[in-house]
Amino acid sequence: MKDKITQIKSFLQTLSSNQQVANDLDYYTFLATLLPVPGFQQAALLVNKLLGNHNLNLLITDLQESIYSTNTRITLIEDEVEKVQQMARTVSAVSVLEEKIDLIIEEAKKELPSEFIVETNNWSTQAVINQIINADYTAISANNNSHNHFENVEITSRSTHLRATNHSSNFLRGTDFKDATGAVSMNGITQQGNIHVTSNSIGFGDGGTLIFGNPNEVNGNCPNCNTDIVVDKNHLQNYSSIKCPECKGIFPYRIT
Repeated sequence: MKDKITQIKSFLQTLSSNQQVANDLDYYTFLATLLPVPGFQQAALLVNKLLGNHNLNLLITDLQESIYSTNTRITLIEDEVEKVQQMARTVSAVSVLEEKIDLIIEEAKKELPSEFIVETNNWSTQAVINQIINADYTAISANNNSHNHFENVEITSRSTHLRATNHSSNFLRGTDFKDATGAVSMNGITQQGNIHVTSNSIGFGDGGTLIFGNPNEVNGNCPNCNTDIVVDKNHLQNYSSIKCPECKGIFPYRIT
């Protein structure tokens, strides 16, 4: 959750034209974590879109004021993650606030886009896990040493375009591409180049490649209990240590 909060807030900051969001990034980050869409970019963009709906904007502003008046200590919290988490705890403790959120989410569902697009660029990673996606068209793109990780995802679209260029990749595990006529499944496959997927076919475009397995996986033995630890090296970005799942020891690592 910490990574998701940080990623959403960072992306919201790029929407500099929306002064309402810029005035309270932490609140709108909190709101984005509640929306029924996978991917931090999609959640942030949907928040921005919802504010363009006058009636929804009124509901969102009312919730904002109600949270702050219910828990005045929130405004004193400096840490962005703790502040967002405190908003969530405040809402969960007050049924009236929960009802306000339920109403916003129901209205937000009417604004869901008919296109689902994931774009990951410039040494970034993005994960979509345990999600169901319904859209007329889906596009998943990674560029410039970036990587997308899809796991246990069901995509219902008339067509899906997968694109990974310049040392980038899309890794798909337990991912199904469906429509009313059938399904194509990918499990433990890394995609590069351009590929077009429908429910009954896979079309290879420029540089289109499917690689069985995840070439970004690395492994090593825990120095304490000798457990073999396997991890996607892209998930290690910005970390200097790793935790053993068996003995719970925390150790520095080095990839050679």
